[in-house]
Amino acid sequence: MDVIRTEAEKSFLSQSEQPALTGPSWLEDLQSTARTEFETLGLPNRRVEEWKYTDLRALVKEAYQPAKSSDVSKAQVDELLGAELAGLDSYRLVFVDGQLSDALSDFEGCSGLEVLSLKAALEGDVSWVKEIGSVQQTGRDAVQALNLLMMQGGAAIRLAEKTEVNKPLQLIFVSAVEGPSSVASRLYFEIGAAAKVEIIESHLSLNDQATQTNVVAELNVSDWARVRHVKFTQDHADSVHLSNVIGRLGKETDYGLFQVTLDGGITRNQVEIRYDGDDAKADISGAALLNGKSHADLTLVMDHAALGCESRELFKTVLNGEGRAVFQGKVIVQPGAQKTDGSMMSKALLLSDDAEFDSKPELEIYADDVLCGHGATTGQIDDELLFYLKARGISDKEARALLIQAFVGEALELIENDVVRDFLIERTVAWYEKD
Repeated sequence: MDVIRTEAEKSFLSQSEQPALTGPSWLEDLQSTARTEFETLGLPNRRVEEWKYTDLRALVKEAYQPAKSSDVSKAQVDELLGAELAGLDSYRLVFVDGQLSDALSDFEGCSGLEVLSLKAALEGDVSWVKEIGSVQQTGRDAVQALNLLMMQGGAAIRLAEKTEVNKPLQLIFVSAVEGPSSVASRLYFEIGAAAKVEIIESHLSLNDQATQTNVVAELNVSDWARVRHVKFTQDHADSVHLSNVIGRLGKETDYGLFQVTLDGGITRNQVEIRYDGDDAKADISGAALLNGKSHADLTLVMDHAALGCESRELFKTVLNGEGRAVFQGKVIVQPGAQKTDGSMMSKALLLSDDAEFDSKPELEIYADDVLCGHGATTGQIDDELLFYLKARGISDKEARALLIQAFVGEALELIENDVVRDFLIERTVAWYEKD
């Protein structure tokens, strides 16, 4: 029976009949499966447990047309980034409305690093890119299926084994649309054995046009590799930002992901990590600061399927106005995944009586020799600490900004790159001061 009920769902399927990216037969098979999946599932709604608090079927009333190419200058990109990130010595991949821009990108000079636009990788039927779509482990997902159907651009990035990228790799996504538009992009990372890389991913807008963004990042991380990944999103009130980070970790890998969300309209950051090799480690943490009617959903699945693996999760959320945040974190310990060590904590600071925080931590444990725990707290600014600061001549607004900075800072301190950490701390202070 056809379950597609809304005009938005029908429009997405209609648009996907003429895919922006075409390629070999294996891609056609992948997209055919994705189409069947989306036809069956439709947009997620509150009857789907994982989407209980973020009902896309109700929130997305129409499907915007795919974005057309826009002209963006390097000066505009630098202004969006701010002085700190613009001045960071790094390799750059700049995506304008999902499309990799050769003119704005600079990644030459790193031996062992291969970067292809997704279009070039698919048209050339590059052998290692055939793993696209294979990293997902947790079953059917309508938003990921929609990404495969609608993807307009992105990149395939490969690090040869033992490659150590000597500078951060900045992935800069710029929205430059001039009217309501959708952008679907996909990143595929093939991280070779014992390779090391630092990824800084930014999603920024040149204007306040309504946008629907669907971005998927797949990371196939081989044995002994080390990856540090920071993702920063600052959208406007008319935006829908759907993000999936899907990682498969090999033996003794070390993966760290830190996500920061400032305001925006509707944001859903979903992370799926599967441990396929013994003694792997992952730290998946982040912070969200939401004002107005911003809605941000962080959904996390840590799937332990190997021996002796470690997971750490710490999330801080600050809510003002009518902001709403959702945290859904699940740690799964599969049979035989003994010696698993997992810890998950989510904390929220509410600055308004109208703000809302929904937290649903979960543990599924099918092994008996494990150490796992989770916790969640929600509270307001401590009046005693506020009085203490004000009694020393600090204004009320400045005192509150300092306390917010201290609250979020516990998580931000996990970011290893000093420039990126200082930039994000400054943005958190500016977020409150602009209110």
